[in-house]
Amino acid sequence: MTKLKMTFIAFIAMLGQLAHSQTSTISGVVSDETGTPLPGASVVVTGTTNGTQTDFDGNFTLSNVPSNGTLSISYIGYVSQQISINGQSSITVSMEIDAQALDEVVVVGYGAQSRAAVTGAISSVKSEDLNAVPVANATEALQGRAAGISVVNTRFRAINHY
Repeated sequence: MTKLKMTFIAFIAMLGQLAHSQTSTISGVVSDETGTPLPGASVVVTGTTNGTQTDFDGNFTLSNVPSNGTLSISYIGYVSQQISINGQSSITVSMEIDAQALDEVVVVGYGAQSRAAVTGAISSVKSEDLNAVPVANATEALQGRAAGISVVNTRFRAINHY
C-alpha cells in the first residue's frame, strides 16, 4: 500500500513540474520605428490581466507567461501589435506610428474635442472679483481678468464742423 502511495505522490509531483514548465518569464524592449525606446508602453498577455509597462528605456519583464501565449503591446499614437511568444524568452518590438490617431486634440474642462470642432472659448469672471477692485467702470474691472482678452474702452465724440 505504501508503494502505491509513493507512486501516486511522485506522479503528482511530475504533473506539477510539467505545469510549471509551461509558463516562463518574458523580457524585451519596445521602441518606435527609429529605435527610440517608448517608456510607458502597455504589455499584456492577451486574454488575461497579467501585464506591465515599459520603463524609461523601453524595457519590460513579465512573469507567468504561457509559452504559447500572445502579447498585446500598445502605446498612444502607435498601432497596437499582437506578438506570438512561441517559447521565446526575449522579444524586441518596433511600433509603427498610427497617422489616424495623431489628429490634434484639445482637452477642455468637461471632456475632449478635436481642434477643428472648437470655434470659441468661454471665460467667466465672478462678481466678487469685480467688486474687490476699485475702478471707475466695468471695462476697467474686466481688464486682465480673462486670459487672452483685451478690454478696450473707447469714447466717441461728436465733432460739429460748421
